[in-house]
Amino acid sequence: MTTEAAAKGNSDPYLALGLRPFINCCSVRTIHGGSLMLPSVRAAVAAASQRFVNLDELMEAAGARIAELTGAEWGMVTCGSAAALALATAGCVAGNDPAAMLRLPFTDGMANRVLIMRGHRFAYDQAIRMAGTHMVECDDEAALVAALEAGNVAMICVLGKTEDKSPVRLERIVELARPQNVPILVDAASELIEKPSPWLTRGADLVVYSGGKFLRGPQTSGLLLGKKALVKAAWHNASPHHAFGRPMKVSKEDVIGLVAALEYWFGERDSAAEEQRWSDDLATIAKALQGLDGIETTVVAPRWTVRVPSLMISWDETRYGITNEGLRQRLLDGEPRIMLDDMASVTTNSLRIEPFNLQPGEARMVGLAISRAFQSAARLAQPHAVAPALDVSGEWELDVRFLKGGRRHRVTLEQQGTDVTGRQESNGFSGGVQGQVSASVVRLIFDGEHEGSTIFYTLEGEAAPSRMTGTVLFGAANGTNRGVLNLRQHGSGTWEARRPG
Repeated sequence: MTTEAAAKGNSDPYLALGLRPFINCCSVRTIHGGSLMLPSVRAAVAAASQRFVNLDELMEAAGARIAELTGAEWGMVTCGSAAALALATAGCVAGNDPAAMLRLPFTDGMANRVLIMRGHRFAYDQAIRMAGTHMVECDDEAALVAALEAGNVAMICVLGKTEDKSPVRLERIVELARPQNVPILVDAASELIEKPSPWLTRGADLVVYSGGKFLRGPQTSGLLLGKKALVKAAWHNASPHHAFGRPMKVSKEDVIGLVAALEYWFGERDSAAEEQRWSDDLATIAKALQGLDGIETTVVAPRWTVRVPSLMISWDETRYGITNEGLRQRLLDGEPRIMLDDMASVTTNSLRIEPFNLQPGEARMVGLAISRAFQSAARLAQPHAVAPALDVSGEWELDVRFLKGGRRHRVTLEQQGTDVTGRQESNGFSGGVQGQVSASVVRLIFDGEHEGSTIFYTLEGEAAPSRMTGTVLFGAANGTNRGVLNLRQHGSGTWEARRPG
């Protein structure tokens, strides 16, 4: 524990629980706490926590103020942006009809199909499906037209960050959907909010933003903007009302906190000063690595509507003998503890530094820590002998044990040197296999597409000629978030494999 941490003692709630907080180089990921609330938001939340108010009256007043601030017809605070997706869907399916609302998620006989272009599937569309809808993927305009003509369409979903690459752009989707009165929802949760929202001005009916990311409102808040009737229908499906969304409780503190965040965003915020601070922080980190041979740093321009630059760091693996995962772990184990983003790395020997959450003075600490880690890795990068690999080619029956229950997989493996490829089949999860065997140590990765995500098992253990056994990590991710954390986000289990017969 550092001197500063010791001085704080149990006044720091994380230290009191035995945790080590970290410097956040990972932008605004929920798993790392999103962002830090603005001082004005913290003050608003504290003030709201000291009085009582009726939540319907509060949301009515907050909705009107959000409309003024954003230029939308109406706005609603939710308990996170995924909840906004679920509640928007419920509103589009059931409106505020109690007989329909109280049936959700059982939607037989109701409009329950959600259309989405194939390239727009994303990990969070389970929030849409949980309302009892079925995702219908469309490859092109003809498929979208046919799906609309088939009827029973509750809404069309658009993923904001991939819309510019879509074979059917939003304006054309609007033209096709309007005659049939089908609402269009845009997920823009990871984007910076603008006034007015470009998605609404381009014709969408609803748009979702995160409240606890770039807005720096309460971490558990989300924002649903759009047509007043649809947003209010979503609210009637939400807590505190006895309906589908009753478990998705949003507090009076979160409502007030997010309104305060919007007040700051569209009022006091100095975007030029923020951009300068981010650039200065990246320059500080790059400067700390200038004297190291075989390391390159490049400032990467902002992507999509997220106007935050990042720093790409790449290195010569033969010189330093460390992967991005290894570097990440070293900095997590160090002091100060530093969290590098595991999702933004493009190769095993590169990573990005995201400056949005860096606090004053932290950029210098990050640069020095990365420099020390590379220097230490260079001293340890010595060649070593590798024992011959055991041959695991052939058929296997592999049993996986979860926290509750298990699943049997039939696995076929092929091995070339230490590299392993193959196929696995089970009831509910099938797909490819890849991995390595080094001496008697085996590491296999199972993957298979499921809805908007890919399921992953990472199996590690000991191998013998007729038996393998070890531990397995469970995860799920889509194409843009296949990092270490997501590949193990669903916990762990055990596995055992035997050759049949």
